[in-house]
Amino acid sequence: MNTLRLVAAAAVSLGLLSTAYGGEQVTCRRADLLVSLAPHQPASYSVTGELCATSRELRRGAAVQLLIHDATYSREYWDFGRIDGVQRSYARGAAAAGIATFAFDELGAGGSSHPASTLITVDAAAHVAHQVVQALRHGEIGGTRFRKIIAVGHSLGSVVVWDEAINYADVDGVIVTATAHSLSTRFQDAEASAFHRAATDPRYITTGLDQGYLTMSSAKRARWFSAAFTSADDVREDVVAATELDTARPFITSAATRAIRVPVLVILGSADATICGPNVRGQYFDCSNATAVARQEAPFYSQAARLHACVIPDAGHDLNTTLNHELQLADTVAWSGVFVDRSLLGRRQRSHGRSGSLQGNEDLPANCGSAKHYDGPSSRYARTSVTTP
Repeated sequence: MNTLRLVAAAAVSLGLLSTAYGGEQVTCRRADLLVSLAPHQPASYSVTGELCATSRELRRGAAVQLLIHDATYSREYWDFGRIDGVQRSYARGAAAAGIATFAFDELGAGGSSHPASTLITVDAAAHVAHQVVQALRHGEIGGTRFRKIIAVGHSLGSVVVWDEAINYADVDGVIVTATAHSLSTRFQDAEASAFHRAATDPRYITTGLDQGYLTMSSAKRARWFSAAFTSADDVREDVVAATELDTARPFITSAATRAIRVPVLVILGSADATICGPNVRGQYFDCSNATAVARQEAPFYSQAARLHACVIPDAGHDLNTTLNHELQLADTVAWSGVFVDRSLLGRRQRSHGRSGSLQGNEDLPANCGSAKHYDGPSSRYARTSVTTP
């Protein structure tokens, strides 16, 4: 199925889901939360976020997606507004399709506190995410106690999602986008020059940020994070703590994610320059189709993860800003209904099998797949490299 047909199918799918929820208007409201950097420490810092939902979703309190952004972004990644005249808001789109969303600025980004950069490790970020999960469960955000929480990350945010799920095991599903157990050699070789100190950048020179905060130029962002169909000049820019990047990097080659015991979905762009191709593990990471991605990622997850993958054709790293951005949204909404909260599905789809099970890939969009023939760490996918096409 070509890209245009996939996008059309995604639009139809989302339209049907939105209608099923009565077409109620999505509203987004700000929420602030006091958090600590580690267990047993005082909640001395604040994070700010935005809860997007219809009134029905707030009444039901069924499912919410917790959205965690990438390095040098803020929560605006999930709610860009209009780019080239087209609305690009994952947060509002998911809410219109029946799943409330809460996107927040990580510590050191956006409107959240900016502590000393050395304090912001990936473990600290995961602990903050854990506190947000608990707040969503206990009705401290928007006054709604959500029963099902799906953690959704983008790039560095996906590593935070991994870390949170591994250490706290308190989410019902994990969606990682623009992240896999692969770092392309071309990005690794250029990473040191891709970022520069925010304190030397005219955009941040008066903010008082310490030398450990980094940012990225528009030109570098366009080169590494964008692909065809992206308007790079409209991308919102922010900062990231170098310590968070440094402490997140080991996850890329680690099998620690095998500790995740809830369903996992991986979504990649087929042209993601930071992941695809020759990588730091001496392998070739194939991003051409969902089955290939699932097979390559399967050794890093347990059978309990019921791993599935989706590939967005012609998309780069920033999946929310491509012309076919609706496809990622359709993927996550469909997967959330099949694997986490079947009340999101129509009656016919719910009757396909036992609650929480999947009888094949027919309930997911055509750009998604699984490692059907993967039989555990002893399989050939764990022992051999994928050869260059």
